[in-house]
Amino acid sequence: MVDRWVIFVLLEFASAAIGFFWGFYTGHAVFLWVGGFFFSLGVFAATRWGFDKWKKKQKPRKWKK
Repeated sequence: MVDRWVIFVLLEFASAAIGFFWGFYTGHAVFLWVGGFFFSLGVFAATRWGFDKWKKKQKPRKWKK
């Protein structure tokens, strides 16, 4: 089964592609900015640092006694 992190990265790049396409199609710069935002999120999520930071949040916390 595919890891949720891979799905997250793919969805970020898909959102960026839709934003860029819609921005070029309509000629509105706001959609280009939104596409760039999602692209940068996808690049951050694809980096090892972003992956490690995301995985660290997913682990259950250990309680000190």
